[in-house]
Amino acid sequence: MSASGPVQNDGDGKNLLSRLQAMELSVLQARLALLITSVAIFGLALLPAHFESPTLFGADKIKHMGAFVVLTLLARASWPFWPLWRLALGLAAFGAAIELAQGLSGLGRTASFADLVADLIGIGLSFALLWGVRKLRAKKHTTVA
Repeated sequence: MSASGPVQNDGDGKNLLSRLQAMELSVLQARLALLITSVAIFGLALLPAHFESPTLFGADKIKHMGAFVVLTLLARASWPFWPLWRLALGLAAFGAAIELAQGLSGLGRTASFADLVADLIGIGLSFALLWGVRKLRAKKHTTVA
């Protein structure tokens, strides 16, 4: 998110950076999107299970990582000035709460430490992505100046 406010679009429609920056969410919009996404993910996690045996590197783990990539990016947009460790702790607690609820649900779901690890990997991937974007922006600003 830009600290100086929204960037003006140059009007030609071809400047990718301008188009991406025009899609910035306000903190309120990001928090609403985070709330809706969190409720949806929690609800999907509690749907009755299909009879599949859990695997260490199956599609389920990819879904966990993807969900937590999205949650982490929305959490960062929601609280842009919080330290990353605070976001990671909150998101990890949410992942643990999902696993606990699955274990207690009685809907054929089981709590899985591997799922929690996949959640943590998703959080880490998001942090790496955010770090890379920040480095690219810093490099762009230093080469332009």
